[in-house]
Amino acid sequence: MKVLLVTLFSLFFLNLVILNYFVFFKKSSPPISAPLPTPTPPLPTPTTVPTLTLSPTKNPISIPKQKPLKSVSYVPIPGSGSVLATKWTDISGTDFYFDTNDYPYLKEAYFSASIKLFNGNGTAFVRLFDVTAGIEVWGSEVKTNNQNLTFITSNKLTLRSGNHLYRVQGKSLTADTTVFNSGQLRLISQN
Repeated sequence: MKVLLVTLFSLFFLNLVILNYFVFFKKSSPPISAPLPTPTPPLPTPTTVPTLTLSPTKNPISIPKQKPLKSVSYVPIPGSGSVLATKWTDISGTDFYFDTNDYPYLKEAYFSASIKLFNGNGTAFVRLFDVTAGIEVWGSEVKTNNQNLTFITSNKLTLRSGNHLYRVQGKSLTADTTVFNSGQLRLISQN
């Protein structure tokens, strides 16, 4: 027990000496004017970034194709007239130029005409004639046996490329007059 008391007393005395030393040292030294440095935050620890691995799927995403744009335009055919003939005859005043290069997306063309057979005896025919190529426009022939004006559209035309001079021709199967009142080209473009 004596040893324990001596040890406790020694620790107490040592503690007192140390405390007096710091109090004395603090009073005798000048105050510190420099601010204490702020601690720097710890650097983040490096982490690994997961890598993305692409694998094919059974149902891939597909972007639908844009629907092609379709447009219709009309080219009026000048003039009107009539013919009394059983062979193809030019109808004067119906000449016009048409250039396929002006319609780069042209897909289909049709000839429409307002025609009649004057007395209604037989059948009246009209068609387009390509003056530049010296040949009829395939698919352009329309006909009627009606005595009243009838607006008729042809089958799909076969137009030759480039700028061509066209005209309307008419005929009838009997000695009756074919009347061409008006006409137009109906053009269908698609891009």
